[in-house]
Formats: sequence, structure tokens, C-alpha cells
Amino acid sequence: MKNKGIWLLQETTPEQLHRVKELAPDYEVIDGFSDSTLNFPAADIEIVYGWSSAKADFLLENKDSHLKWIQAKSAGVDTMNLSLLNEKNIILTNASGIHGVPIAESVFGMLLADTRGIKKAINQQTNKVWSQTESLVELKGKTMMIIGMGQVGKEVARLAQAFGLNVIGVNRSGNPVTEVSEIIKQDQIPKHIKRADFVVNILPLTSETTNYYDDSFFTSMKKGAGFINVGRGPSVDTDALIRQIKNGQIGFAGLDVFKEEPLAKDSPLWDLPEVLITPHISGVAEHFKKRLFAIFEENLTAYVAGEELPRNVIDYKHNY
Repeated sequence: MKNKGIWLLQETTPEQLHRVKELAPDYEVIDGFSDSTLNFPAADIEIVYGWSSAKADFLLENKDSHLKWIQAKSAGVDTMNLSLLNEKNIILTNASGIHGVPIAESVFGMLLADTRGIKKAINQQTNKVWSQTESLVELKGKTMMIIGMGQVGKEVARLAQAFGLNVIGVNRSGNPVTEVSEIIKQDQIPKHIKRADFVVNILPLTSETTNYYDDSFFTSMKKGAGFINVGRGPSVDTDALIRQIKNGQIGFAGLDVFKEEPLAKDSPLWDLPEVLITPHISGVAEHFKKRLFAIFEENLTAYVAGEELPRNVIDYKHNY
């Protein structure tokens, strides 16, 4: 019997399952997605595809565990015990890149809902109200600041340029990004923030980005600017955002992620007409399984060859 296991906790197609077995013939492939019974020694599981804390956390506590690599199914991995994974020298790869298209499209859905009066029209339709407006905003010529220039940020930037927006990209290094003509380092935001008509958060969640968007940040923005959050909920000080919306500093907020989910029914955000709430759906991808498996397949090919994994390896120094 093979004494090394690949535990599949993400749904796979028959073709994908066949491909895993083809790439890793020396491994036992266990379908843990459709079968909750683990009929294989837990200590011999070496690879997990698609992490589920409820099903697999016990592997991290098993002193005899030979777990070496986890392919997560999400881009954000802040809910995982990263310090323990680092301590155990377990490689972690995430799903960065597979959500770029749907999240970018969601960003512009939110923006257009506000700038073209669509959100207001939906509310009027519910009440059978015909009320035209002569004051709507065009995106062309406006400036968008994208904070977080990973794969999602690049796709947002690509669409932004198609809309005729000027784009300021923000990353930690200030290194050029082909999708934008202007890139600044994160610590340079205060010098440029007043230029932005729209700010889009796509930062990963770390100790440095928790409550990053606070009263100080919002008051530094152009008055009446829009704020979109498709990054992580805890990056935003919710009370500060509510204050700045109420006093008119933030003209529109499109929010897909929140500190606590689902959003509490008594949250003031529900009742603010300047807010558009979506229930953490911006990353729902039509081709999720295909895109995730493409990352896993490339990494698995390298893994069985004894090479470094080429895609989406988490740096435990930065936790993303």
C-alpha cells in the first residue's frame, strides 16, 4: 500500500482526479470532499488540496503528521494558524489570481450602481417611483487609487483603464506594474490620496492592515470620494467609516466584506443610502474549480519533481 497521501478537500472533476493520479503515481489520492471518512493513516497525509479547518485542523496537532504542503482554496489565508504552519515548516499556497475577474467586475458593478444612479433606480422601482435626475457622474477622466496591486488589483486596473480612469496603483515596494502607468509605495499614500475620486481596498489582512482605514485615513481623502472594500473586512474601522459617511466625507461606500459576517441586522450600514452592501460575493467565480486546479496542477508537478513551488507560496514573514 502506498504510504504517502494526497487528501482532496476541494471538489474535483473526474478529469482532474485522473490528472492528480497521473502526476503523482506514488501517492494515494483520497477524496475527502465527497467522503467524510478518512480511510487512510492521517499521519501519512503529505498534501492537502483545499483546506477545511473543520476537517483537517487535527493534522496540525498530530505529532506523527507528515503534512508538508497545503493548497488553500482562498486568496486570504488570515483565518489559518500561520504561525503554527511556519513552525512546522508546512508550505502553504493560496488561490491568489483566480478571483481577479469576478472581483474586478464586482468593483465596477458597485461603482456604476452609484455613479449612474442604478442603486437609486432599483430602490425607486421597488416603490414604483419615476424620478429622473440630471446629476450623474461619468467615470472617464476620474482618478482611482487601487491599494493592493496583486492579481486582483491588476485586473481592476485593466478594467479601470478601459473606462478611461486615471489609475494610481499602490504596493509595498513601489516597483512598476505593467497594468498601471503610475505606482506608489504604500507609505506615499498621504501625498497622493487627495487626487483619488475612488479608493479601492484589496489589501491582505495582516497586523499592519487591521483597521488601516480609520478616521485619519478617511479624512485625508477627497471630500465626497467613493470607497470600495473587496479586500478584508477587518482592514476597515467600521465605526470610523460610518462617521465619515454621515458627515459627508465619504460620498459612497461599496462594501463586500465586513469585520463580522454576516453583517449584524442592527448595523447602521444597512440604513445609510450612501452604502451598497453585497454579502461577500465578489469573489464568487464561475470557473473557480478550473482556475484553482490550474494552480494546484502546476505546483504539484513541481512538488513531485522535488522543485520549489512556482505559484502563490505564502511568505510567513508577511503572512500573504
